Amino acid sequence: MFIACLAPALTFGGIIADKTNNRLGVNEMLMASSVNGFLFGFVSGQPLMILGPTGPFLVFEEMVYDLCHSLQADFWTVRCCVSLWTTFFIIILVAFEGSFMIRHVTRFTEEIFALIIAVIYLYEPFKKLYKIFLLNPVRSNYYYDYPLSCSCNISSLFNTTLPFESSYPSSDNYSFSSSLANYSCYQCIPPKRFTSSSSSLKTNYTSISSDEANLPNKALLSFIILLGTCFIAVALKRFRRSNFFGRTTRQTLSDFGMTIALICMVLFDMLITRNAGGHSLTQKITVPRSIRPSDRERGNLWFISPFRRSIPYWAYFASSFPAILISVVLFFEVELTSIMIQSKLKCVHSSKVIKGTGYHLDILIAGVLISISGLFGLPWICAAPVRSIAHVASLSRYSKTHAPGEKPRLIDIKDQRLTNIGVHILIGCTIFAGPIIRKIPVAALFGIFLYFGIVSIPGTQLFSRVKMIFIPAKYHPNVGYLRRVRQTKRFIYTIIQMIAAGLLISIKITSFAFLFPFILVLLVPFRKWCLPCVFTERELNELDGDEEEGSIFDDETDFYGQVHLPI
Repeated sequence: MFIACLAPALTFGGIIADKTNNRLGVNEMLMASSVNGFLFGFVSGQPLMILGPTGPFLVFEEMVYDLCHSLQADFWTVRCCVSLWTTFFIIILVAFEGSFMIRHVTRFTEEIFALIIAVIYLYEPFKKLYKIFLLNPVRSNYYYDYPLSCSCNISSLFNTTLPFESSYPSSDNYSFSSSLANYSCYQCIPPKRFTSSSSSLKTNYTSISSDEANLPNKALLSFIILLGTCFIAVALKRFRRSNFFGRTTRQTLSDFGMTIALICMVLFDMLITRNAGGHSLTQKITVPRSIRPSDRERGNLWFISPFRRSIPYWAYFASSFPAILISVVLFFEVELTSIMIQSKLKCVHSSKVIKGTGYHLDILIAGVLISISGLFGLPWICAAPVRSIAHVASLSRYSKTHAPGEKPRLIDIKDQRLTNIGVHILIGCTIFAGPIIRKIPVAALFGIFLYFGIVSIPGTQLFSRVKMIFIPAKYHPNVGYLRRVRQTKRFIYTIIQMIAAGLLISIKITSFAFLFPFILVLLVPFRKWCLPCVFTERELNELDGDEEEGSIFDDETDFYGQVHLPI
């Protein structure tokens, strides 16, 4: 469980640093996961629930940062106010026993939200690759476009005299011999900035900073690492259904495929770096060399005051609007994850696990932790459905006396707090592993992002309905929404979901992105009052009902396939 929780924390930590210009980073993500997870595991009503970074909250972090950047408002002050407002709304929700409202959130809304997050997972890696190729185009020939300083006789390579000064020459009128394109002095000159055109010498220098140096084949290497990470993770995920090795070995390799892929690509990058004379050719995770905030403007101070910097008085009240939306998403994630865990516990016919749900307590604790994260400049953390289901599965005990050919029967689930607390203590200890974390390429993290997008879509009924459109009816599985609902009605229901998802995605990528959560919330009343005008109650029960219990703890289905919530 430690490895299963650490890999997403590192991934989301590296991604959030890229999205917020290092305002938040890996140090903050590891500390947030450790502190929030430890406190939640110690006092929560459902200790089997795992808290961690998720895609929806990453989207909100990026939206708040972009909004503050466009309005030129202090990011930390606004974010702290949003956190405090979120806790306030959660307390009001719990005071009026608002947890019952979760019954109005159905699979219709959950699958649309999951599809949007999956599309973001698929889009962001290629957006990152585009930026890398834009700054580091792959070219056939390279020469150094910065002043050379070594003991080699380089002047013979030029047909004209080239003044080597401390700064770049002001003229571009130099002619080069053809031998220069093939010249390289790796012993004397670090391979920093390269170009393939003498006319672009001055232009490239003034438009690209030294941190975005044009390294040879940097874009190609990043492309290989990104796709390699995703390919290995997907291949190991599919390994679960292969015929190699035993069932336990296949399940272990499949469950830890993401971590294995990350380790393989880190070793591959280290090998390339070693062959390049020790010069790193890819962007790595930025981690401070001491336990301090990633944002240098904060210095060594962790605590953030809501009055850190003066912002307009209306901004304090305007922060309540994004807080309402974050409260809604937090409510969805925590309550739905808790319901999923409780449904699996009910499958065990034992009085030891039949206890109160603690829905009000869990959402209250999660809301308070949002304020703690905001006051100390840590990323927002909420319930992680995939890791929570993995936690439940790791504590499950199966029968060993079943007949040959039969699946093992679930006989017990160890309901305890020790693993949740211990895992997050270990995550906190990894903050001291900075030298190792700094070797992880950012491209590998985006490869994990791409993997999340690929594996999260097939776990939804929406994907299954789209796939069944192209499969003859005689090959359809024996499930209710296929056997009891006409194909025309299924098609209309699917089109409505796709249109809603397309509308939300189009809003997300425009300047009206701040309206994204508002439209998402409107899907709940749309499902409750508009869809019954088109579909009968029986059809909606089949299309929008709970999942069938036959898929619970299926050995052939991994944790991503058991969860239809955003990862």
